[in-house]
Amino acid sequence: MKLNLRKTIGSIFCFCALLTFTIDAQEYSHYENGQFAPFNRHIYKPGSGFHTSLQQYSLTEINEIINSDSVLYDGLRIPKGKLNFWKRIFHDDLLKWEDEKIKIVINPLFNFEGGYESVDGQKTIVNSRGLFVKGNIGNHFSFYTDFIESQATFPNYLDQFARETNYVPGQGQRKNFGSNGHDYAQATGYISFNAAKYFNFQLGNGKNFIGDGYRSLLLSDAAFSYPYLKFTTTFWNVKYMIMWNKMLQYDEEKDNTDYRYPAKYGVFHYLDWNIGKRLSVGLFESVVWAAEDTTGHRGFDAHYLNPIIFFRPVEYTQGSPDNVTMGLNMKYIAAKWATLYGQFVLGEFKFDEVFSGEKWWANKQGFQVGVKTFDLFGVKNLDVQAEYNQVRPYTYSHYTTIYAYGHLNQPLAHPFGANFREGLGILNYKNRRWLFRGELMLTKYGEDTNDDVSWGKDVFKPNVDRPYDYGHTIGQGVSTTVYNADVNLSYLINPRNMFNIVAGVRLRQLTTDQCTQETQFVYFGIRTSLKNLYYDF
Repeated sequence: MKLNLRKTIGSIFCFCALLTFTIDAQEYSHYENGQFAPFNRHIYKPGSGFHTSLQQYSLTEINEIINSDSVLYDGLRIPKGKLNFWKRIFHDDLLKWEDEKIKIVINPLFNFEGGYESVDGQKTIVNSRGLFVKGNIGNHFSFYTDFIESQATFPNYLDQFARETNYVPGQGQRKNFGSNGHDYAQATGYISFNAAKYFNFQLGNGKNFIGDGYRSLLLSDAAFSYPYLKFTTTFWNVKYMIMWNKMLQYDEEKDNTDYRYPAKYGVFHYLDWNIGKRLSVGLFESVVWAAEDTTGHRGFDAHYLNPIIFFRPVEYTQGSPDNVTMGLNMKYIAAKWATLYGQFVLGEFKFDEVFSGEKWWANKQGFQVGVKTFDLFGVKNLDVQAEYNQVRPYTYSHYTTIYAYGHLNQPLAHPFGANFREGLGILNYKNRRWLFRGELMLTKYGEDTNDDVSWGKDVFKPNVDRPYDYGHTIGQGVSTTVYNADVNLSYLINPRNMFNIVAGVRLRQLTTDQCTQETQFVYFGIRTSLKNLYYDF
């Protein structure tokens, strides 16, 4: 069954327009960067009732727990009275227009960074400039939009990734800049409005994250932005989300041509239930299908428009080849200073094969366990997080590339794709404007031996290219070990856009039976740190 997506979205907006007399604007937090996440210690407290696993966070809901401005400026001395332009750069929004009906805020975004990779003797530079605009118009709508344009030279492993995939991790398609640089840009944004008391609609282009960990095995913000329409409802102790999105499959043959990349659609359901004051359980499912398959143009499939339907029976009754992924997210607030969390992801399940012990190729499972602590050992603002992730081969992949659980050459879940084990630890310590961060990560995975055979790590490789049906284990293929360590010290200047000065060092070593790649990278930057950038892979 085919459906015109443009007409569908138009119909939804018309319906929502009829409800605008009950709408109050709802603004979302744009403080995505985990290093500077200002609200975590407050929303992860027993009895807060906050649905922490569904990000972006609503500032409206955060303000029901704690005043967001007081958290942003916690312990910082702010000049009183009317601020001039210079003081606004360091203490407040750069430009702000506010009255009873309209609020509009404009702030700069930038990253001016220089570094040196000593192993290859490579100087690195990042030159990013942009801005973000957010606000409310009347009592009906809130909005956010940003644009960032960049040129950069990267240390060896990032440069290699960008040239092999033609994408800078999470930041868009690249083109050559100078002799060894990259030129890239990204724009994100959304409009958001509430219908009646319990419903929110958001139309945007950006990223989403489901989970309580540093990584997510369900839906991560590591890949590039995509257009989406999202509906959320919050009632009793439950929060439910359904999101429809459109993704693209990078096609090297269509690069630099007038032809569009092949398109695919996705629908994501997530229901999070707070059981008591400490336990939360979230149920997840998603389906990905190609806009065009062997039967011709399919477009947006109306079978998946129902917001409360299970995808697997629908997919099965159509005889379709769609890629369905299911999962579970759990969180337990053990104390006001410690939260335990975990995830389980499932791509296929056949009872006999799972428990036969023969390690069938389609036993597509993975799990995450972790703990995050706040004010550890009674030291104020000392936060430590430890996490373990593992995913079996071929999880997220499908029989053809277009159906893979990924977008523009990057997985939608964990950056490593599948066929890996990973352990990581993160330490953050904040003292007024100073922030120290240390990260240590160890990953073991199996890489493909050549382009013709898939050992299960690359989610975009068709799983029909597997070497055999049984005997598949995590780490098969070319055994690869990656060690990542990053230590940096930041000085926060303006909490409004997380304007900070940073200096740090990253050590990385990739080892296989065939080669070793080392990275010893020191860097210094003046930046705004609102978005998550995942360079630890």
